[in-house]
Amino acid sequence: MADESDGISEAFEGQLRVAVTAAGRVGEIIARHREEAARRAQAESQQQARELTSRFQAERQAARVELSGVYRNDWWDRATPEQIGTTLATARAWGNEDPEAVRAESRMRDELRTRYGVDADQAGGDPQAVQAAIDAELLRRQAETERQRGTGEEAEAALLMREADRVDRQADAADQRAENAPEGSEERTQAREVAQSHERTAKSVRAEAGPKYDSAERREADANKLEARGIDKEAVSAKMSADVGNAKPATKAVKGAPATATKAKPARSTAPRVQRSELER
Repeated sequence: MADESDGISEAFEGQLRVAVTAAGRVGEIIARHREEAARRAQAESQQQARELTSRFQAERQAARVELSGVYRNDWWDRATPEQIGTTLATARAWGNEDPEAVRAESRMRDELRTRYGVDADQAGGDPQAVQAAIDAELLRRQAETERQRGTGEEAEAALLMREADRVDRQADAADQRAENAPEGSEERTQAREVAQSHERTAKSVRAEAGPKYDSAERREADANKLEARGIDKEAVSAKMSADVGNAKPATKAVKGAPATATKAKPARSTAPRVQRSELER
């Protein structure tokens, strides 16, 4: 009886083979998307290329932290097939750029062969299960990128809104100076011009703090449209990943925008404008 299998080890091995097979594909897809994003950024502008390079450096550092576990026995003792597959995909994704990823993948190959008798190059996972695992892993990574980007954008939007409020207060102060200045005086005219300039700046900053082009809602709508046209999920995931890679931070647009921007933007308070209208009568 002791030699009879309870089926658990066989199930684990089957899941592991699927995860390892999928990991190779996922890693290659991620590496290809990153290379394509870098080429596009380089072609568009040096600033965008620098921003993307900075983001990739942060991602590579996070990948190194993730890969550090593969050198510990306790990591292998606790790791699920999905975790092994995810980490192997990360190693494969950075293998062309980071020697640490190459070493980690080599260690994983040795452990897979020694512990489970699984060849990472010929794991032999069920094709349908492998494709499902690829789709799930790409979606998981996209969601994680969305979450990280969303957190950053929320913080950025909050900073922009505080800046808009600060400029609004400057406009209100200038409004008050104009109201207190003698009718028709140069002091009143200058104060009114300062108030209007501050108001335009506040509108511009507040507009940039609104919904970004690179939003989860916009990408979800795009993905639904593509899938409705019969495009397979991997292609859709690739397109969405490319969108994330091309995203521009809101501060870039704000820093480059003149204070006299004229596109339609949310108004600040209507009260100061009423005061100026009455003064102009």
